[in-house]
Amino acid sequence: PTMKPLFYQHNQTFSPWSTGGAYVHFLCKTGTHKLITGVECEFPAIMAKQIVLLDTGAELSMVDNRVYQAFSYRNYLDTPVGTTTINTRLGSFEGTLHRVEVSLTADWGQPLTIEGTFLFCEQWTGPTVLGFHGFLERVRFAIDPNYEQVGGIYFAEAS
Repeated sequence: PTMKPLFYQHNQTFSPWSTGGAYVHFLCKTGTHKLITGVECEFPAIMAKQIVLLDTGAELSMVDNRVYQAFSYRNYLDTPVGTTTINTRLGSFEGTLHRVEVSLTADWGQPLTIEGTFLFCEQWTGPTVLGFHGFLERVRFAIDPNYEQVGGIYFAEAS
């Protein structure tokens, strides 16, 4: 069982705005990547959970190859809402933009499910990224870097 924050245990709330929270995985290794700020999320359509990179400086959200393959294999992607090319530290990548449901998993409170816009690119070799446009702009969140010496993120749907 996960320990709930003391503030939540006493008041059953986090603040006037947050509905859930989770531990942050700082400097988390996933495969060949080190995620500076990792959070756990789930893609309900393919029933896949993973630690992903939360990157407020990333222009877009992107799925990693594992998620890309799962959506493609199951033919779960609707008509793209657009195409784009993104320039990253790993190079330039062109792909299609799709709206998919993603849930931020909660260690306390309620998980948050958002329909986000993600870049799907078969050539992308990086991790899944929660970027600003199409995802983080739809979430109100705060990070406590020293919560229980681990770090926590508090979140709610942006109103």
